[in-house]
Amino acid sequence: MIFLSKLQKTIFITAVCLTTNAEAANQKPIADAGVDQNVGFSTNATLSGIKSSDADGEIKTYQWTQTKGTKVVLQNAKNVSTTFESPKKVGELVFKLTVIDDKKATAVDTVTINVVAQIQGQLNDTGITFCSDGAFNVNGCGISSYPRQDAEFGRDFFDNDDKDGHAGFSFSKISATGKQLQLNATEWACVKDNITGLLWEVKMPKNAIENYVFADADKFVKTINSQKLCGESNWRLPQIQELQSIVDYSVPLPNPNIDLTLFPNSTSKIYWSATPYAKNKNDVWGIYFEDGRIFEQDKKTSAAIRLVSSAQKPIAKNYVISKDGAEVFDTQTGLIWRRCVEGMKWNGKTCVGYPFGGMLVESLQRAASEARLTGKNWRLPNIKELGSLIDTSQPDLAIDLTVFPETPNDQMWSSSPYALDAFFGWAVHFYYGSSYYTYLEDIAMMRLVRE
Repeated sequence: MIFLSKLQKTIFITAVCLTTNAEAANQKPIADAGVDQNVGFSTNATLSGIKSSDADGEIKTYQWTQTKGTKVVLQNAKNVSTTFESPKKVGELVFKLTVIDDKKATAVDTVTINVVAQIQGQLNDTGITFCSDGAFNVNGCGISSYPRQDAEFGRDFFDNDDKDGHAGFSFSKISATGKQLQLNATEWACVKDNITGLLWEVKMPKNAIENYVFADADKFVKTINSQKLCGESNWRLPQIQELQSIVDYSVPLPNPNIDLTLFPNSTSKIYWSATPYAKNKNDVWGIYFEDGRIFEQDKKTSAAIRLVSSAQKPIAKNYVISKDGAEVFDTQTGLIWRRCVEGMKWNGKTCVGYPFGGMLVESLQRAASEARLTGKNWRLPNIKELGSLIDTSQPDLAIDLTVFPETPNDQMWSSSPYALDAFFGWAVHFYYGSSYYTYLEDIAMMRLVRE
């Protein structure tokens, strides 16, 4: 038998209590398997648990396992991040991340990867392959006073050919029964957009110039669906950003802003979208295909219709904020945005300071300067990229103010020149949500973007 002195007993009891309390106080780690994703066939996909954390210790073990879907091979499944090649089969893949901390506490999270035949939500480029020097639109870019314009980035620059659509556009011709045709086919009923995955109605001469009040659009939709045009019966009016996706901003008046070799019988009229205008229940959004302007339209007026079909559910808008809070990744478009407009800074809670407003030439130069100073490829967005931030559901400012706080009630510059006259450039107003062209000497705010 061992006898302990009074002091030894006190020390022993205290040590036992401290150990017991320390063990009881251990907090479980937090597993974070990341956001759900849509990927195409045979795509290298990455799963990341980098946002997993342990408040009172450290995570010692990561383990990725697949729990649902076509079996794939996970590379480095015991690391914080793992990769795999997606199967050539549409379906849902579910993965589980298990983390264990230094006190052997465990936490679990799951992430879903949807394998789709064609990734939707990707932005089409604008079609613009020229740059403005403030007086003329010229084919040669790299203008020092007007640097880093629309035509110097995106598919129009990196994948510029006209074999299946102008510049960066990529389309396929589809027969009335739904069969994909050769590009030299002389008859087709629909066009498949290979970038967005959307299927579009091609106008026949008999209905090319028909106009409808908004209330009558539903009758036309039902008629087309009853005919099962191109093998589909889910035709509908497009949402405004879907409709904008096929606008070719390189085409000047008097031709309509669309590829007429693939969309014959198109007109320069206003086309209806299905997107309501949040500030007035009597209006919906429409696009002027004479130049690409986007404005609200009274439902009682007449406009043209082009229907769209989509077999897959579009990717929902989802923003991922950077660790320092100053940048935002849009998983729908793959673009990274500065959270604050230029002139304002992120202070850890919100955007502070006074926004910079300038003419287009000043804004392009400021963007180029930021790219040099930061080493990041910052630039002004093109008109479609800038428009992708519009939240049409908002009755006040047409943007998510939680993600982009203190956004000014003002217009913002894009990097897209106006095709008809180089003295104008494209802008978006974030109160109304409209897109339009304005004088280069006008004053507008700016928000930077990069891939």
